[in-house]
Amino acid sequence: MFRLTFAAATALTLVAASAEAKTVITCLTNAGHLTRQHEPLMKEFNAMQDEFDVQFASPAKNYCDSHLKLFRGSATNTLPDCAFQAYNQLPSLARALAERGQIVDMGPLMEAEGEGWTEENYSDAMLDLGRIDGVQYGMPFNASVIQWYYNADLFREAGLDPDNFPTDWDSLLDAAQKIGGLGDDILPMFMWLINGDDWGFQTLILQQGGRMMSEDGQAVAFHENGHSVEAMKMARRLYEEGGLRTDLDRETQFAAFTEGRMGLWGLSPAGARNMQERVGDAFDLRSHPFTVWNDEDGKLPTGGNAAIITTQDPEKIAATWEYIKFVSGPRGQQLTAEITGYLPTNRQVLKTEYMGAFYEAEPYYATPVLQYDRAGPWSGYPGTQSEKIWREQASTIRAVMEGDVTPEEGAAELKAIAEELMTR
Repeated sequence: MFRLTFAAATALTLVAASAEAKTVITCLTNAGHLTRQHEPLMKEFNAMQDEFDVQFASPAKNYCDSHLKLFRGSATNTLPDCAFQAYNQLPSLARALAERGQIVDMGPLMEAEGEGWTEENYSDAMLDLGRIDGVQYGMPFNASVIQWYYNADLFREAGLDPDNFPTDWDSLLDAAQKIGGLGDDILPMFMWLINGDDWGFQTLILQQGGRMMSEDGQAVAFHENGHSVEAMKMARRLYEEGGLRTDLDRETQFAAFTEGRMGLWGLSPAGARNMQERVGDAFDLRSHPFTVWNDEDGKLPTGGNAAIITTQDPEKIAATWEYIKFVSGPRGQQLTAEITGYLPTNRQVLKTEYMGAFYEAEPYYATPVLQYDRAGPWSGYPGTQSEKIWREQASTIRAVMEGDVTPEEGAAELKAIAEELMTR
């Protein structure tokens, strides 16, 4: 018979007690982000201390699926301890969870860190991405504003100077036409517009100095001052003059760009590392700040997500706050930026000891910080129909691009779709 010595039994008891002493928290993210950035962050955090243990719930397929999972979890009282929610879907979720007492206001947690801590780490504009009705329900984790990736070799072949990127939309579309003239197998450009979510449409509104929603987030405002009409006129120009295709999915166009058969790509900096790895040495890959119409007031919608705390257990709230401080802190944001290319949400990351020297040596990755002041809100609609609203709006935008509907008619349809469905 096997018998434990007193010393061995004592050691096992201590190990078991130590394991039990750890506070375990479970977080929800989506599959696209889990392995690339969340797992390295979780492993580093778990290794650097022995009080808390971070685990992940079964990941959602995407932001929309994450949104649905959290609403279901709210209804069944099976929410994770924390989650990473897209900015445009955070308002409706936070308001619903707040009514049920299922989301934590991080304001008091931030104040408890001491005087000056918040200002040292976060700009007010960045924190505003996670504020709903004046309450800090979310801590910005990932942030991205659309940027241009471009093939400098194709620029040269088209007689363009890759060191002098077009500074306005007219010259940019002219450049796209010249690149498209290089051959039938060359695609001029791609921009996130009708592919995926409404990030591209919001880009066309905000860069004019417009806004998507009223101050209280309850009424459509993208039609104000003719902004939606002008956005639809630009959508039409992108198709007619820029050669932006409506019949190719994102994966096909990504392949064309990374294989050297496309000149310009307007997309999130989150794909910068993946883009570079796919391109390798095939061509001279560069990035550049996105084109805006209104240089003084123009903004770009900030894609990405904020971390929220959904547990109501005081011990787990404290543990989750420590993890959120890490992932949104200078080291967590440094790691995230290096892995993906996302715009760091923490001010300290720009210091030399974190990313300052890296950005100076790697201008390809520095484009997001050049657009820090352009970061505006990625708005969501009230209610639960945001995904349906966008599906119908995308069809309208496609019709405008292809000339089946006028920009004026399309703009009116976009407003009608939103106003009808967001009341449900």
